[in-house]
Amino acid sequence: MKSSNATYSGFEFEVDGYPALAIINSDLKNLENKSQYPYSVFIELVPDSFNENGHPEDEEYDYLNDVEKKIIEYLEGQTQTVHVGHTTLYRTREIIFYTKDREAVSNFLESFLETIERESSFDIEEDSSWENVSAFYELL
Repeated sequence: MKSSNATYSGFEFEVDGYPALAIINSDLKNLENKSQYPYSVFIELVPDSFNENGHPEDEEYDYLNDVEKKIIEYLEGQTQTVHVGHTTLYRTREIIFYTKDREAVSNFLESFLETIERESSFDIEEDSSWENVSAFYELL
């Protein structure tokens, strides 16, 4: 399932008193056998420039979107991974995937994130029931 053909839904919410946004692949809500993608992948990027709400300024927003597109391109093309979406929180962009290929995704992210010139980290954990993103899908 390629994200380029997917339908995304947007949400606004609040975290620690700051506005937050989520763009979520709504097509995955009814994905059969979600457990085939048992690992959640959360990639955290810290923007270089941000506004009073902690959200990236326009140029930085575009840059982070470009980084996300490159990650999607690789993970969807070279691994068995689906793109759930991203959240924009106070001074943080979080990109979310689920994968079958934990090791391949980890190896790619370790090398790729070194090239983006932004503070970043990622976490991959077992979550075959997709609990980490269930709140988003309950809102759809």
